[in-house]
Amino acid sequence: TVRSIVAVAAQKGWKINQLDVKCAFLNGELKETMFIEQPQGFVKIGEELKVCRLKRALYGLKQAPRAWFNRIENYFMKDGFEKSHYDHTLFIKKTTKGVGIVSLYVDDLIYTGDNEVICGEFKESMMQEFEMTDLGAMKYFLGVEVIQDTAEISMCQKKYAKELLERFHM
Repeated sequence: TVRSIVAVAAQKGWKINQLDVKCAFLNGELKETMFIEQPQGFVKIGEELKVCRLKRALYGLKQAPRAWFNRIENYFMKDGFEKSHYDHTLFIKKTTKGVGIVSLYVDDLIYTGDNEVICGEFKESMMQEFEMTDLGAMKYFLGVEVIQDTAEISMCQKKYAKELLERFHM
């Protein structure tokens, strides 16, 4: 997916940007009723045997990744994106203003589009809905270094290869 987005963006001269969702799994809404023991240090005196009901997912729950993905997928669909039939992490939005493309990998998003208005609206919408870090133009994604300029986009895994060599003392 990433290579396909980079190829399309390079061919069309589009800029690829990146966002990071802070505490992504905490945004997931649970469909099941779940309870946990009272967290250490927060146990009420006289109510030690009571438990807490979770309303949202927590890191470490096996349901957390699915709950997060369902939440963001529903948000994209509500915002007018269509999910790709070939890759469930790829979303495309076509409007009279233009085309926007988003790819999601857990809590990292890359997005591009045929104009700055589409990209700007997407970024603003995401930052209003979720707590995000705007990483600007895509530089690193899934271990791949991306160098963008006006004429081309190039990709390499020099950093990954170097780390691999260091790990195996080569």
